[in-house]
Amino acid sequence: MFHRVSLLFVVLTMLLTTVVNAQFPTCAHSCLGQASPGSCSLTDNACLCRNAAYCNATNTCFKNSCSSADWKTAYDYSVTLCRQAGVTQGNILNPPTKRAVAVQAKRTFVPVHVRRKH
Repeated sequence: MFHRVSLLFVVLTMLLTTVVNAQFPTCAHSCLGQASPGSCSLTDNACLCRNAAYCNATNTCFKNSCSSADWKTAYDYSVTLCRQAGVTQGNILNPPTKRAVAVQAKRTFVPVHVRRKH
């Protein structure tokens, strides 16, 4: 009986992995292991979702490695995983928009004028 339950568990795990891999773009697979997880375990989604450096590096890798459509799929899938891990607010769930980045850059830019003495 134990062997049947174990076999069923293995088969279900394999099926789930296949479904997950079918939904997650191939171009983004390598991104998950490239960013430093910091003090988080790579299997602790809640910790990873709260880790700003990991989220930013992973999302940047998605953008650099994938088409726009695949980036959106990878991003949406990541958000779903974070929500399933109980993280409803966090770094990957609230990325800065292009407008917010542009406004922040505009605020922090200080023009410098250098005048030569004649």
